[in-house]
Amino acid sequence: MFTLENLPKLAEEFFTEVADVNQLKNSSLFLCRSDGVPLYVKNELSTDFDSSSVGALLGGVWQAARAMASFIPNSTERDIFRLSFDTSDKGIYIVPISLGNEEVYLGMIYFEEVNPGQIKSKLRDMSWRLSDFWALTSKNSDNMIDSTLFNNITDEEMDNLFSTALQ
Repeated sequence: MFTLENLPKLAEEFFTEVADVNQLKNSSLFLCRSDGVPLYVKNELSTDFDSSSVGALLGGVWQAARAMASFIPNSTERDIFRLSFDTSDKGIYIVPISLGNEEVYLGMIYFEEVNPGQIKSKLRDMSWRLSDFWALTSKNSDNMIDSTLFNNITDEEMDNLFSTALQ
């Protein structure tokens, strides 16, 4: 069965082959565990960017925001919150992703963005696709003979997996 220890390799495959994050400019994309450990980072920002610091800060800010959100009347555990701290052209955006029993965070720091709403929408879409990718991979992990990710996946599953990537 797949665990979070498998996630860095899986995330690398997802972000390079399925999500194609090469078009991201003026931004830094990161996937972190809930304790702040970075699992994937694509940095297009300055050389002063420290992924470990960003991961730790992300974990802390998410936990703080979740604690504050607990004061919102009528909110439930099923509510899917997103965290945004931005101006009209730069900011930080974080979304949670459930991978099995674990929660991870997909975040982006961006600047000089002409359409921040579009980039936020793409990040949310990417989070849903990563969750689906994880579920599909986990489902098929028991059937894998070797460490090749796409071994024993049907043509229909491959079509379903990549259909959203081609849109």
